[in-house]
Amino acid sequence: MITGLRRSALYVPCDSEKMIEKALEVPADLLLLNLEDGVTASRKDVARAQAVRALTTLNFGTHELVVRINSLDSEIGLCDLDAVVPCRPDGICLPKIESAGAIQAADQKLRALESRHALPAGGLKLHAMIESAAGMLCAREIAAASGRMSSLIFGSADYSADARCLPGEDRMEMLLALQMIVAGARASSIDAIDAPCFDLHNSDLLRREATQARRFGFDGKSALRPGQLAILNEIFDVTTEEKAWAEKVLAELESAEERGRALSTLEGRLIDNPHRSAAERILRRARLLNR
Repeated sequence: MITGLRRSALYVPCDSEKMIEKALEVPADLLLLNLEDGVTASRKDVARAQAVRALTTLNFGTHELVVRINSLDSEIGLCDLDAVVPCRPDGICLPKIESAGAIQAADQKLRALESRHALPAGGLKLHAMIESAAGMLCAREIAAASGRMSSLIFGSADYSADARCLPGEDRMEMLLALQMIVAGARASSIDAIDAPCFDLHNSDLLRREATQARRFGFDGKSALRPGQLAILNEIFDVTTEEKAWAEKVLAELESAEERGRALSTLEGRLIDNPHRSAAERILRRARLLNR
């Protein structure tokens, strides 16, 4: 059973049995079992076999399990899909997506595999990596390409290389990409997950990036090591102050409706329906966290 939150998403290289075993206990909401980047060509078969073993024999508890396969334009990617779909992960992560057509093609392949293995139609979800200028410019179409779509995941390393930008610590050079990914995800009511912080032991930088991502509207952020997860869960969590604010907003707007008014004020600030929507979203997330 998964939590329904994606505050943190940990990449787990499946060519490492030790890393897979360690992932059983980490506090990540989502585990990205990685068969693509980070696994050398000579270890692809090993990684695939170990992903199958993990999915069929290990108990990952409440972690959402998503397998990041290789490109479906390659024989390796097709083998990945054929191998992992019968193991019933929660989803498939597709790398370097640049068009809605790529999502639709993956959807068709999944539909055929679900039918072949007597799995529920549409049960496997899709997560698309946005890793290029072309992908960024098509974020909205990608997000809307299939009912299976669950998130857009930013791949900043490949994006920076493709866009030829040199991002600094404030990431202002990637501002458009960050905003386009969030906007694309929101337009289809799916999640947006930020790229990992590559300075693995710099907790201050990780905190700044995560705070920036949350302010932009991201639902969570990827991680490359378990030590990054606590900060991500904290930043993307629902705070006591946020929950209290949300409860006050709903109570005040309900009172205003009883007086025949569509808006009101709270602590000197105007509140109306957009604030109601924000408050309801906060409380939904709080319930998922049993807060």
